[in-house]
Amino acid sequence: MIPSQTAELLSFAAAFDRRTIGEADVLAWQTVLADIDFNAARQAVTDHYAAETRWIMPADIRQAVRRHRSATADSIHGPGLPAEIPDADPDDVPAYLAAVREQRTRAADGQQLRRRPIAELVAGIGRPMPDGRGGEPSPVRRAGPLGRECPACAAPIGRPCRTGRDRERAPHEARITATLRESA
Repeated sequence: MIPSQTAELLSFAAAFDRRTIGEADVLAWQTVLADIDFNAARQAVTDHYAAETRWIMPADIRQAVRRHRSATADSIHGPGLPAEIPDADPDDVPAYLAAVREQRTRAADGQQLRRRPIAELVAGIGRPMPDGRGGEPSPVRRAGPLGRECPACAAPIGRPCRTGRDRERAPHEARITATLRESA
């Protein structure tokens, strides 16, 4: 907010509480409210006098603007609101978090969020994902003997061997040997 807007804001508040305003008042309020958006501050004054009879102070305006920004930023993915998917790769965590922060800041500032077309969002469905080396994705494997099917009892990958009634959890020797041969 610039000094002329601060003077206008004080004049607006004076219309409610009949305060007198001087240059010192404008300077003091400007010092505290310089980083606050004028329209948000004016809305805070309106909301204050709709519910309060005491004079508004700069701290009241700062708190009201902070609460409004927080509520607006928190509800950007709420019911009935358009969800904006950040333009960043979710696997690149720092870039994705920066995009989410930027999106929340725009929402808190009251800027319009843009919707991405459904066709853009679903364009990659069904296509194989590259493994990062330019080829096809490699199969997901678990480490150790449970990372392969058991040749003795046909227990699937990730499941313990079937060893009879006692359902012992130890893998069959054939599964362990096959794993060691494969890793060598």
